[in-house]
Amino acid sequence: MPHNPAMLRFAPSVIGMTTFAVMAFLYNWNPALYLEILKGVGVPPWRYPFLDGEFMYAMKHVWLQGGDVYKSVPYGGIVATMPYSPLWQRLPMLPSDTAARVPIGMTTGLLLLISIAWLPPARSCRDAVLLSLATVSTMVWFALERNNIDVWIYLLIFVGGLLFSHRFLLRCISYLIFLFAGLLKYYPMILFLMAFRERASRFWVIALASLTSLILFWLGFRHELQAALGNLPAGTPFDMIGIVNIPLFVSLGDKAGEHAILQMSCRLWLTACVMILAYKLAVRPHFAASLARLPEAHLVWLMIGCLVMGGCYLAIQNVGYRGIYLLPVLSGLLALRRVTDDSRLRAELGRVTLAIVPIMWMEGIRYWAKTLALNVGDAAAIFIQLAFWLVREILWLYLACMMTAVVMSYLAQSTMGRSWYNHSLLIRKHLAFGSRTRSTPAPAGSAADPPPTSNGLRSPSWNKK
Repeated sequence: MPHNPAMLRFAPSVIGMTTFAVMAFLYNWNPALYLEILKGVGVPPWRYPFLDGEFMYAMKHVWLQGGDVYKSVPYGGIVATMPYSPLWQRLPMLPSDTAARVPIGMTTGLLLLISIAWLPPARSCRDAVLLSLATVSTMVWFALERNNIDVWIYLLIFVGGLLFSHRFLLRCISYLIFLFAGLLKYYPMILFLMAFRERASRFWVIALASLTSLILFWLGFRHELQAALGNLPAGTPFDMIGIVNIPLFVSLGDKAGEHAILQMSCRLWLTACVMILAYKLAVRPHFAASLARLPEAHLVWLMIGCLVMGGCYLAIQNVGYRGIYLLPVLSGLLALRRVTDDSRLRAELGRVTLAIVPIMWMEGIRYWAKTLALNVGDAAAIFIQLAFWLVREILWLYLACMMTAVVMSYLAQSTMGRSWYNHSLLIRKHLAFGSRTRSTPAPAGSAADPPPTSNGLRSPSWNKK
């Protein structure tokens, strides 16, 4: 029996919004039960929602009063310091009244859930179930409950992604949006690697304009930037996300002492392993060919997710709500799995997409395991928590290999990639350097199927837009 495409497409958003509405009702009807449910799914509870959003409004108020936001921002009965870009307090649209906490938190949360329907849609019950489980996962709940600015940045990037698969003029607006998001939270700057798809003249204009903006930004705010960077949060290997977690654990959590060399060596080794395994995957002809078959709008979301989430994972420690960027990764990999004609690659993509769901639920899973283990003693509880933590780190490394392989293959197939690496080993390994086509190809041999290039891909079309 055929599935209703609209039902599959909107199911994750509808389930997410329904859950959001139920939790809002519970908070007003029974706050104690609301907090217990949050704790039960692995979200660190606070006595009321949208705490991180409230910090931003309190920070703006302190700044307008002439206070030093990099030393003290009182809000919600606690005191914090400003770790973000100095542009935030200068945004005219950012309110300074903490009463904005609820309306902005509700609006941005619902917008994020609605946006999932515009990611590469589910085409099967399996895909819809995975996307729905990801939508109501611990990571997404954490982001929505705190209304962290990562939700705002995600929505900003989402607008840029909607425009990116269109004509060059609209892509220019996308680059401006990515630049603005990067000046606000730094990590979106990695999205400028998307410009590799442009012709050389366009690429260098975008690159030089971006570099000039960054230099001017640093010169104008260097003292505030230094103060803000000093306030960046750091956590233990157990409560943060990043490739640095295993090195921190191996070095007994010592970040700058006698174990620093051991930590750095372990981190470099893990990063090298990820890069090598990703390269081996990227040079497989079926991988590059499948990526080239992916509709361009779907590829954009997959690349946005892989660049942001993969870059953050490899570079720094991240709080769990950064995992909202796994939503475009998951939906994009599901779309990639549908277009591949290689059974081995399809099986591998199936395993990766299955792994993403427990990754996004891992804090809840660890909480449930800890609760069960407490019945058999503290020693067992510690052992079980370590075991689940190790599983989480292995799954993240596995996913990082796939995300890095996607980025490698995208860059190699891009216009700039083909011109820069025309004589590299990637060509001899048959990695696809042909340009992309915007639509899903028809079955091989059909009238709509254009003649393949020498490497099995379709004729160039990127640089025509």
